[in-house]
Amino acid sequence: GVVYFGERLPDRALVRAIAAATDGDVLLAVGTTLTVQPVACLAALAAESGAEVIIVNAEPTPYDRTADRVVREPIEEVL
Repeated sequence: GVVYFGERLPDRALVRAIAAATDGDVLLAVGTTLTVQPVACLAALAAESGAEVIIVNAEPTPYDRTADRVVREPIEEVL
């Protein structure tokens, strides 16, 4: 599915994303500023639940301090 900027994320998708963030071992955030809510808070939820948080992004994000690893390399090389 697609959610365009300014549209709400479907409730079911958000519930599933929160469950995955709180139940998973690793959260990998790739190519995102982590500023658009409510999805941006998934990094904090994952960290609070004990998951390893890895951010791959060219620019700093509000969750860099929360992350276990921050990678500032080109995405196509990292992945």
